[in-house]
Amino acid sequence: MWRASLLVVALATGALADTRDTISQQLSDESAAVDSALATVLEKLRTVDADRTKRLAAAYRTLQSTATDAMTVARRRAATRLLVGRDLEERRLLAGELAELRAARARVTAEVARIPQIELPTDLARPAKGSIARRFGTLVHERSKATLARRGIDIEVEAKSPVVASADGIVRYAGPIRGLDKGVIIDHGSFLTVIAKLGELRAPIGVPVKRGDVVGRAARHRAYVEVRVKIGPSGLPIDPEPLFAR
Repeated sequence: MWRASLLVVALATGALADTRDTISQQLSDESAAVDSALATVLEKLRTVDADRTKRLAAAYRTLQSTATDAMTVARRRAATRLLVGRDLEERRLLAGELAELRAARARVTAEVARIPQIELPTDLARPAKGSIARRFGTLVHERSKATLARRGIDIEVEAKSPVVASADGIVRYAGPIRGLDKGVIIDHGSFLTVIAKLGELRAPIGVPVKRGDVVGRAARHRAYVEVRVKIGPSGLPIDPEPLFAR
């Protein structure tokens, strides 16, 4: 008996370590993407500033020309204002994008430092009985050959089968979810679960639920579950499968 208990503990510890490694890799990938975008925007800003300086010099020379025709002078001034205004707007947009990227970079850096202290979910209840039909992670679409990312898993179920909460929590959303029929989002403190592909909902917004409580019934032959650790604006999806109770 104690050997079985030790095995369960070892498996859970290994799953947690793997999950932390996955989160670290996801944040590392996000950081690399932000750094690449930052470099691109900074280069655009340098180009815009250099071009703007040249255009301003050309505009100044044009306005200082000896033209005396009032219509010609008016047209030159209007063209100059248009060019200067366009350059300023382009620079304003790039500066705003740069500020957002720098904020994202600071956020990712802070979240990387939090990884060792993040409370990860363990021993979750399976939301429905059945085999896993689609797993978490990337896949190649059969027809288009495009690489797609799946943020959750699909469980094969009987139509209208009951689907339950994976852990104690509070329902934060209940209703339509794009591409996933109806569903609920449950707040469990340090993480969220998304349970979807439901045809009937049983848990309204704001209601506390216990592990195993029925939150709805499957719309067809699949139930969907997603686990998001509270990192970033909308949470970071992690693989639910290793977290299910054994």
